[in-house]
Amino acid sequence: MRNRFIDLLAILAMVLAFSAVTFAQTYGTKGYSPGAWKPEELPKDLSKPKPYNSHDLAGVWSSPTKAGYFERHALNDKWLDIKDKSIPDQMRSQTYPPPMTAWAKAKFEATKPSYGPRSVPPGLGNDDVSTCDPMGYPRDLYEANLRPFEIIQASDRVLIHMQYHDIWRTIWTDGRQLPKDADPAWMGYSVAKWEGDTFVITSTGYDDRTWLDHFGNPHSDQMVLVERWRHPDADTLTLDMTITDPKAYTAPWVGETVTFVRAKAAIFEELCVPSEEEHFNDKIRDAAVGTAKP
Repeated sequence: MRNRFIDLLAILAMVLAFSAVTFAQTYGTKGYSPGAWKPEELPKDLSKPKPYNSHDLAGVWSSPTKAGYFERHALNDKWLDIKDKSIPDQMRSQTYPPPMTAWAKAKFEATKPSYGPRSVPPGLGNDDVSTCDPMGYPRDLYEANLRPFEIIQASDRVLIHMQYHDIWRTIWTDGRQLPKDADPAWMGYSVAKWEGDTFVITSTGYDDRTWLDHFGNPHSDQMVLVERWRHPDADTLTLDMTITDPKAYTAPWVGETVTFVRAKAAIFEELCVPSEEEHFNDKIRDAAVGTAKP
């Protein structure tokens, strides 16, 4: 997208520098809604906190920012101090998946990511995100690290709306079972129920063309993802994820606990537009390796 690289750097700098302030601002803060409503233009009641209910996940949430650290991008990340100038930008996060099967190894070796120890210049990579193809889940959750997402609860479903690429995910809570032979879907098929104060989501039916993360770790169409969401206090969500995929991994992949904080802000439009992505490829990714169009 036009000016996307500069915009991302600006957002990262702003979040890291002002993290203590950002989440204390009112709903509709300029930091999250550039060009949209100004805080002073919104009804003041919007910024009032709701009564705490451990089963009420609704609201806008974001990864907490922590000065001196880079965002996470996979189920298991090693957080590294970004002040250490000896660490290349693309290697500030590392993942540790369980052993892969031969099938998964072949898929993994065919990937050419732009991050991690196997990274190649983006202009030489094959990450589908550069063509605006869907990233799938849970990758979309991690790639949206510096952007908020919204949870909307209805009587028969929970909707998760990601600002990044305007992705909608539907989790059914009406008692239905997972489909037995559905066509693979980019975001899979999800059902959920409450177990005490834990919202347990089980998902299957994922299209195996997506990666689990931006390091190129694969999955198959047999993957089962179990998420356990908790709401321990008014301004915090936690998430534990486990992936079971015997076609791709020899053991379940248990992720580290992810913490989200309430973002007192409104999400805004951030579409992945093919024509703009092509422009970004030509001016940034491809130009970096000398393959841009003349």
